[in-house]
Amino acid sequence: MPVLPNIPFHIPYKSIKALDYLHEVLIQNNAASDAYFHQRCKNWFAQNQHISNMYLCGSCTDALEFSGLLAGFAPGDEIILPSYTFTSTANAFLLRGCTLRFADTSRARPNIELEQILPLINQQTRAIALIHYAGIAVDMDPILSFAKAHNILVIEDAAQCIGARYKGKYLGSIGNLGCISFHTSKIIHCGEGGALFINQESFASHAELIFEKGTNRKAYKNYETDFYEWKSIGSSYGMSEFQAAVLYAQLQGLSDVIIRQLKYWNLYHENLKELEANGTLLLPDLPDYAQINGSEYYIVLESELQRNQLQQHLESQGIQTTTHYRALHRSSFYKNRYKQQLINTDYFEACLLRLPLHFYLTEQDVLQVCKSVIRFIKN
Repeated sequence: MPVLPNIPFHIPYKSIKALDYLHEVLIQNNAASDAYFHQRCKNWFAQNQHISNMYLCGSCTDALEFSGLLAGFAPGDEIILPSYTFTSTANAFLLRGCTLRFADTSRARPNIELEQILPLINQQTRAIALIHYAGIAVDMDPILSFAKAHNILVIEDAAQCIGARYKGKYLGSIGNLGCISFHTSKIIHCGEGGALFINQESFASHAELIFEKGTNRKAYKNYETDFYEWKSIGSSYGMSEFQAAVLYAQLQGLSDVIIRQLKYWNLYHENLKELEANGTLLLPDLPDYAQINGSEYYIVLESELQRNQLQQHLESQGIQTTTHYRALHRSSFYKNRYKQQLINTDYFEACLLRLPLHFYLTEQDVLQVCKSVIRFIKN
C-alpha cells in the first residue's frame, strides 16, 4: 500500500499579496487581458530583467504557438528541436505544418548543443527550438552565431527558467524569440500562464496584430487609425487579469524564492557528490556560463531498473519523486514517423530521477532524501 508522502515532490509557492490583488481586480471590474495588473507585470520585467517587448499569455503553450505563427512557419519548413522535451515544444510547430527534426541531447546534460544540431541542418531548416533543461542554459553563443550566418531563427523554450541566466542574460531573452512558463509546476506561477519575449525588432508590429486576434485594436485605442479592423491572422493568447494579479504577487517574491531554491539545490549537490565521485550516478552538470534558478534537482542512475528501484525505495520512505519526459521520438504519436536513434535522449529518459525541490522544503527534508539515496546506492 503506497505511503502518503511526508516530503512531497512539489508544493506551489503562495504569495500573501495575491488575495488583495484579486480583490482589486474584482473592484475594478475589468478582468480582460492587458489591463492594470497585466501592465504591472510587464513593467516588472522591463525594470528587473530589461525585457521591454513581451506578451503575457494564457500558458507557455500559447506563447510557443504564438511564436510559430509570428515566425510565419509553413508546410515544408523544418524545425530542429530536442526530443527530450514536453509536447508543447513540438505541437507549436506541427500546428503550422512544419517537419520536426529531433536532435539528441549532449551526454553531459539533457540539453541539445550545436554539435547535435549541425548534422540536421539543410536548406529547409527555418528554426532551432531549444530548451534549457532544469534552468541550466544551453551554450547559446555558438548556436546564435551559426544561426545568424545561415538565416535560421532561434526560439528558446525557457519554460523552467524564470530568473535563470546565460552569461548574465536572462534565458528567453537571448534568441530571436523566447517563451517562459508560469504553470503551477514552476517556481513561481499563476496556475496556468506564460510569456513570449520578442527579441527581434522586426517582429514587433506583427506580434501586436497577432495578439489582438489579427486586428489593429491597439492602434485604434491609441488614436493612430480611424478604423478597427481585421489586418492579419491572429488568435486569443492573452493572459487574463486574474492570472496577471496572481503573477504580479509572485513576481514580487521571485528573489526570495530563487534564494531558497538555490539553497536546497546546493545542499543536494554537496551531499550527493560522493556518489558521483565513485561513479555510481550523475549529478547535474553546471557549466561556468550558466546561472541557475534552482528550479529542479535531478540525478541520473546507471539503468532504468536501478532508477525505478530507487524511486520505489524513496516512496516507501514517504519521499515523492518523479521521472520526466517520455522522449517524443519514442512516443506512440510519433514513433512510426521517426526512425533515428537518439542514444543520449534514451539514456536520460530511462535513468533520470527528479528529487523534491520547492520553497517549502526544509534542510532536514533534503538531508533525509540524501540519506535515503545514499543508503540505497551503497546497499
